[in-house]
Amino acid sequence: MTDPAREDERRELERRAFARDGSGLSEVEAARLSELRRSALPSPAPERAAEAPGAEHDAVAALPEPERQDAELPSAVPPAPESEGDGGRPVLSRFRARFATVRGTRPRVLVGTAAALLLIGLLIGWGIPRPPVGGLALRDGEGARRDAVLAANDEFDPGSLLLLARQGDALLWTATSARGEVRCLIIDVAPPPAPRPMESDCRPANALQSQPLQAISAPTNVSADRSRALVTYAGYVLISANGVPIGALQRMEYFTQSDRGLTDAEGLAAERIRREQGFAHVALAARWRGLIVWMGYTTQNEQCLVVEDPALRSSCADPTAAPLGLDPQSGDDEPMLSLDLRASGDRPRARIEMWNPVSSAGYIVITEQASGLFPQRAPSPPAPDEMGG
Repeated sequence: MTDPAREDERRELERRAFARDGSGLSEVEAARLSELRRSALPSPAPERAAEAPGAEHDAVAALPEPERQDAELPSAVPPAPESEGDGGRPVLSRFRARFATVRGTRPRVLVGTAAALLLIGLLIGWGIPRPPVGGLALRDGEGARRDAVLAANDEFDPGSLLLLARQGDALLWTATSARGEVRCLIIDVAPPPAPRPMESDCRPANALQSQPLQAISAPTNVSADRSRALVTYAGYVLISANGVPIGALQRMEYFTQSDRGLTDAEGLAAERIRREQGFAHVALAARWRGLIVWMGYTTQNEQCLVVEDPALRSSCADPTAAPLGLDPQSGDDEPMLSLDLRASGDRPRARIEMWNPVSSAGYIVITEQASGLFPQRAPSPPAPDEMGG
């Protein structure tokens, strides 16, 4: 007769091993379950003894084999053929015991496998070469400005124009030409009210890692109510070690001398000189014996001394390249700009100098060269490049 306590123990172990909400078995519990299942199975019926002479043996029928207990098992797995293996344990029982032991460690195996796959994916993604950065995304209205840059520079390689920076009304572009052998920088300033020329700088692409491209835009007025405030933009482009262009755009604002002291005729003359000479701006620098000395600023960032004597004459220099004067009386240096004037009417010969010292703002020196004065500094005739049109 089957022991009820052993049956309850066997069912509990089977529930833990095979039920959906089971917790799995340890190796000891799995061995115990196998032992209980073996003990629950009936031993095979002994073979009927050989027939012996006598009516008693002829009348005795073989006893029916008892029913198997597998119907009591909760598992839906059909009983498999049993074969005696190691230690007499059935093959099916050994498999179920092994499955019950591994079931408790399955979550850790799944987590470890997922982590390994994630790490492999990250390494593959990091190792795949990526194309260079495609520049900034264009905002509303910037597509038309890109088209204007392309229309003005038809030598650019197709698809190479990139927007690198934006600051105020200016955009900094870069593009290549000659199949990537030359790289260019373009500063495009928004046109209030008329289009401005674009500033650009181009150089062999293999030289940009040591020295960047750079350009400065022409001065522009900020607005009508601040007409004397001028703005320029400085742009820089270099190439990183992995071949990606990097750009920076800087906005610079400065103020010029106010025109409130100009008469109507002088204001018209300043505008005429600015228009005829192509200056970005013209300011009054000095008055001397009825003559006005103007200071003009070109789109190439040069400063010019300008006079009408009576024809227009000018002397220009780049303030960043010209020598810085120290003192007009020292004789050890030269002014940044100078103009020699002939005598005219009651006006004597004179020399106009623009000094740009290190320790102070620039200033104008006008030296009259009357007869018998300043013999050490005789005026020289105007150079051909100083003659205006």
